Amino acid sequence: MLIGTSKLSRNVDTACVEEVGIPMIVLMENAVISAMKNMDIDMYNSYTVVCGVGNNGGDGLGIARHLNTYGKEVNVFLVGNLEKLSECSKINYNVLLNMGINIININKNDLSEKNYGEENEVDKIIKVEKQNIIKNKNLTIFKDRVSKSDVVVDAIFGTGLKRDITGIFKEVIDIVNDNSKNTYSIDIPSGIDSDNGNVLGTCIRANKTISFEFYKRGFLNYDTSALIGDVVVEKIGVPDFITRKYHDEEFITDKTFVKNNIRRRDKHGFKSDFGKVSIVAGSKGFYGASFIATESAVKSGSGLVTLISSEDVQEKVSIRLTEAMTLNFEEERLNKLLNSSDAIGFGPGMGDNSQTFDKLLKIVENSNCPIVLDADGLNVMKDRCYKFLEWKNRFVITPHLGEMARLTGDSIGYIREHRVDVAKEFAQKYNLVVLLKGYQTVITDGKKTYINPTGNSCMATGGMGDCLLGMITSFIGQGMDILEATVSGAYIHGYIGDKLSKAMYTVNATDLISNISLTMKELLDI
Repeated sequence: MLIGTSKLSRNVDTACVEEVGIPMIVLMENAVISAMKNMDIDMYNSYTVVCGVGNNGGDGLGIARHLNTYGKEVNVFLVGNLEKLSECSKINYNVLLNMGINIININKNDLSEKNYGEENEVDKIIKVEKQNIIKNKNLTIFKDRVSKSDVVVDAIFGTGLKRDITGIFKEVIDIVNDNSKNTYSIDIPSGIDSDNGNVLGTCIRANKTISFEFYKRGFLNYDTSALIGDVVVEKIGVPDFITRKYHDEEFITDKTFVKNNIRRRDKHGFKSDFGKVSIVAGSKGFYGASFIATESAVKSGSGLVTLISSEDVQEKVSIRLTEAMTLNFEEERLNKLLNSSDAIGFGPGMGDNSQTFDKLLKIVENSNCPIVLDADGLNVMKDRCYKFLEWKNRFVITPHLGEMARLTGDSIGYIREHRVDVAKEFAQKYNLVVLLKGYQTVITDGKKTYINPTGNSCMATGGMGDCLLGMITSFIGQGMDILEATVSGAYIHGYIGDKLSKAMYTVNATDLISNISLTMKELLDI
């Protein structure tokens, strides 16, 4: 699924009209028909459609027309100055009038725009009172229809809105939010900035958002998730070559991506053909991290997995790692192992200290393969990120918001609000892959960006990051491109968590690890 900005939507619409010759009214009707598939007409009978004067409002007017032909009770309200109706909206507006459908215009400026000539103070007061009576009458009717309808369709503002909502528009939105049973927004809830998810003064709180062509970038804002409801993205007939021409290479990961990138097992393959990976993890008191990271690499399909750790960790963990080898930092064959590794995972449970950084230096000096950094592997890079440009290895970093704040110097609040941009800029600057953890995890190499839709708060337990590191390291070791391996690892990790959480209150790392192989087979067979 593609992610889009307001600029992309504007460019695509313009290109469809000017380069392909598709009339805008055709695109609008395609949007209307796509939206109708999500109006739940088998469940509901009464609808109130509230429209603005732009093309988003035109979509709403078209939806009202189709609802009417299905025999539904439809109330239509148009907010704003009728003289400002877009050309396509005028067409749908006139069609409704020709069908005998009543459209109530809510516009507080209707009377004030007329010229009454000279008037005394009493006349001025009477005029204002008349204006308020008419306004309040229309708003009263609107409130009544909203409260009695099964569904309110929000088509007031679209993706082009960049100003704060005030005045009559705010009053209308407040009435919807306070009285609607179910609100379905067209393309985007009115009042949300489609690029960053910020609320522009006020906004519709939708139960469902029916968006067109692109998952809007603003939907990725953490605070927006409570406002958009269930999001459906529908096609409206934009040719693929137009989309490719203007798209910014931002995607929502899906099963098809994972299926196409997981490496299939060659029936003639040996264990050496499926990757030799090393996991550098653990320290005194953090034995579990080394076990989880190593075991997840084993279960993710690596042919050979070795845990590299201190002698103390090796002694305590090796008895549990029946299918992985272990090695301590003092053994002579360490450098040979590092040099022959296809991928290395570094950091879980190692401690934020100079010894950990010294170990990382040794790993870099004696290996040529990609390295996945997490936890203390990231912590020791604080104020040392320039090293990424000096080292020959390709890196994947997997920070949560706090770790990203330490690496960048930005506040957690800033990163939360600008997750995609912060991750892309860091990846570009240091030529690496960033996996920025959280709800809708961001994965990017600075050129392509993927948003992971899987995972949930039941997985918020110790060891989950260690498990993810092992999976990504394994996939890279098996020969996957490092970006594709990271995207696939995040998706499968969350996908398993989603499945298990249907029957479990919390999902632990060991629960997840035991399901990796089965889930990979399931996704390959879809």
